Amino acid sequence: MTKFASSVRFKVKDGNREAFTAALLEFDIADYPGSLSHQIIDMGDGSFQTTAIWENEDALVAARPDLITYLNKWRHLLVEISPELGVTDPVSGKIVE
Repeated sequence: MTKFASSVRFKVKDGNREAFTAALLEFDIADYPGSLSHQIIDMGDGSFQTTAIWENEDALVAARPDLITYLNKWRHLLVEISPELGVTDPVSGKIVE
């Protein structure tokens, strides 16, 4: 079965970097069935990206409501990317290689 990846881009409000990174470090991908790995990328200037690898798309779909609940705990720390996106820019899809 094809593995699946999900990735989310964030921009942290000025002065909230420490609170944001503390919240991210509380996250344990092992709490989500079908999860394989999780990376947090600091792109500088308050921008971050997280990427998670999943056994398959169904595992991501099942985890999505809990992932959104987790995000809601620290959503107030983030800058709105655009009116269409809100504070996150999520993407997901099949891993080709």
